[in-house]
Amino acid sequence: MFGKKKVVAPPPDELMKLLARRGPHKVDRGDLGIVGLSGQVFAPREGKNLPAVAFGHGWLRSSRAYRDLLFHLASWGIVVAAPDSERGPLASDIELATDLRAALTVCAGVQLGAPGRLSVDADRLGLVGHGFGAAAAVRAAADRTLLGRPQIPVRALVTLFPAPTAADLRDDAAKVTAPALILAAPTELDSMTGNAVTLTELLGGEVVLRTLAGASAGDLLENPTVRGFLGVNGAERKVHAAVRAQVTGYLLHRLAGREEYAAFAEPETTMGAATVVAAPDIRRADADHLSQLLGNPAYRVDDEKRKKRLPALGR
Repeated sequence: MFGKKKVVAPPPDELMKLLARRGPHKVDRGDLGIVGLSGQVFAPREGKNLPAVAFGHGWLRSSRAYRDLLFHLASWGIVVAAPDSERGPLASDIELATDLRAALTVCAGVQLGAPGRLSVDADRLGLVGHGFGAAAAVRAAADRTLLGRPQIPVRALVTLFPAPTAADLRDDAAKVTAPALILAAPTELDSMTGNAVTLTELLGGEVVLRTLAGASAGDLLENPTVRGFLGVNGAERKVHAAVRAQVTGYLLHRLAGREEYAAFAEPETTMGAATVVAAPDIRRADADHLSQLLGNPAYRVDDEKRKKRLPALGR
């Protein structure tokens, strides 16, 4: 009778449309250089005990390729720090992972914005990464010391189009206990360029795996041009909108405790363009990675059962 009031949430598709739009907060951008770390930080202009995440960029990229996504998260009340280290062809995901941990330390321990107007709750931290940066985020979430920097407990991990790096990434994935959201292309679940299946199998916390039909990892990247002044960021519009909504909803639920967004963390819920891949449908590719690189299809269609399972995993 006097229990907690039940939250009635809109249907999942409506939540996707809502969270694809900018949030209510005004956003300020800062430079991590003031604390000796190359990169950017995006934060709401004001708010107390806010959640914060560190964002890992893709291979040969920087935080500039994700400006709209980072700005979007901040507009919904999430502080985002994005290191710009490890941008060369021989980049180390372990080095970037240590910088992600350093960025979280900055968010939780350094005064951001005007004194008294903005603060971060050190118990509401998360990690997000794209491609190569997703591997770094996994390592940063692992329960072990990295290059002398101790683990920072996180309450959420988001990997966007995750890519494999070194073989020992599997060991670190098995040391992650935080709940995770994995967004992947249907054709890159188990390939030379995508390791969503491996992460789903190894991550120790509850995992939600969703795919975006027709998407690829490059669709998320923003390529600033003159058209940027007109609101065109260069990324694939529908993919970018779906990713914005998924990441925002998942983090608001896991980090901020917003129950109206619980559907984003439900492993069996499809949401708009983000199609859930249920546990019984998750399987490794029939062709090994080298064979796929040579042009062979990842999955064989050799019986009716597999034909029925292919749409969930991609052809």
